[in-house]
Amino acid sequence: MVAMRFDYRDLFRAPRIAFSFQRLWIQFLGILAGYGGYVVLTYLAFLLAGANLGVAWSSYGLVPCPIGMPLPWHSKILFALGVVFLVYACLVTSTAVARAAYMHLKGNNFYTWKEAIRFALKKKGGAVAATPIAILVILFFVALGGVVVGLFGRIPWGIGDVLGVGISLFTILWYAASLFLVFLALALGVSLWLTPAVLATTDDDAFEGIFQSFSTLASQPWRLIVYGGIIKVLSLAGFLVLAFFAKQAWVVMTRVLAFGMGDKWADISYAASYQLQNWIYPAIEWLRALPSNLSWAYLVPQEIIGTELPAVATVSAIVTAVFLVVIGTVVLAYPLAIFNTGSTLLFLALKKKKDDENLLERKDKEEETEEESEKEEEAADAPEPKGGKKTSSARKPAARPKARASGRNPRKK
Repeated sequence: MVAMRFDYRDLFRAPRIAFSFQRLWIQFLGILAGYGGYVVLTYLAFLLAGANLGVAWSSYGLVPCPIGMPLPWHSKILFALGVVFLVYACLVTSTAVARAAYMHLKGNNFYTWKEAIRFALKKKGGAVAATPIAILVILFFVALGGVVVGLFGRIPWGIGDVLGVGISLFTILWYAASLFLVFLALALGVSLWLTPAVLATTDDDAFEGIFQSFSTLASQPWRLIVYGGIIKVLSLAGFLVLAFFAKQAWVVMTRVLAFGMGDKWADISYAASYQLQNWIYPAIEWLRALPSNLSWAYLVPQEIIGTELPAVATVSAIVTAVFLVVIGTVVLAYPLAIFNTGSTLLFLALKKKKDDENLLERKDKEEETEEESEKEEEAADAPEPKGGKKTSSARKPAARPKARASGRNPRKK
C-alpha cells in the first residue's frame, strides 16, 4: 500500500502513476471507442442531411464538428447521440483508469487492464451514467417548478396581475430556490468529474456518487477548487512534455531513416505529414493560433503541400500517417490519464479529511468476492485426509437395513 499524506502533495504523484502501460492502454482504448463512435455517428448525420461525404471528409477529416450548420432535426438527433456516446465512453474510461490507479495505490500490482475495464463497463456502467442523470433530473424539475409559478402571471382578465403581487411576496423563497438551482448545476459538474473516482474507490452504486458529489461540494469547496486547479496544471504540463518529446522522436527517426534510404523516406515522411494534416486540419488550425514558439515546438511550422508519388510510396505514406494518428492518440491519452489518476488521489484525500476514512485500508465488494472465490478454490483443492476418502457431512453413508424379525437368519436360505 502506498503511504499517502492526504493533502495537495499527493496530487503530484499523478503524472508518475499515470505514466504506465496499463493506465495509458485503458485511456487509449477509451479514446478509440468513444471518439470513433462519435465520428461515425457525426458522418451519418452528414449523410442523412444530404451532404457529400467526400466533401465533408476533405473539410473536417477526423475532427467533424457540425455545430452551427443548418442540419435537419433527424441529423441533429444523430449528432447528439454521438456526443452522448462520447461522454458516456469518457465516464466509463475514467472509471477504469481510476480503478487501475486505486488498485496500484493499494499495492495490488497484479490487477489487469481487462479487470479494470470489466469493472467499469459491466459493474459500474449504469451507475456512472445514472449519477449525473439523476442530478440533471432534479435540476430540471426544480427549474420547471419555477416556470410553472411564473406562468400564473400570464393568466388574463387581471387575475395574473393579482397573482403576480402574491408571487412577489415570496421573493425570498424564489431566490432560495434559484440559489439551490445554482448549487445543483455545480453539483452536476462535480458529479461528471468525481463520479468515476467515487465508484472506483468505494465500489458502490449511483446513490453513493450522488451523495459524495453533494457532500464534497458542500464541505470541501475550496480544496475542490485548488486541488482541481493543480490537477489541470499537471495534466497540461504532462501533455506538453510528452508532445514535445514525441515530435523530437519523429524528427530523429526521419533523419536516421533518410540517412539510409535517402530521398525515398524523405518523400514518404513528407507525404505522411501531408495526409495527417488533411485528416486533422481543423485541430491544426486551432493549435496554430498558439504563440509561434509553442506551435514550432509541437507542429510543422508551415503548411505542407501534397506531391505525386508512386503507388507503393503512397500506400507507405498512408500507413505511416495512420501510425502517426496512433502516436498522437497516445500523447493525448497521457494528460487524460493524469487527470483521472489525479481525481482519484483528490477524492481519497478529501474523503479522509471530511469523513476520516482511509479507503485504501478497506476491502470493497470486488475484493471480498475474489477472496471468497479463492477460499472456495483452496477448499476444493485441499488434499484428502489419510486413511480413506474425504466424505462430506451432507452425504453420510447409508445405514444397513435391519433384518426382519422372522426368527431366521436372513443369510440362510
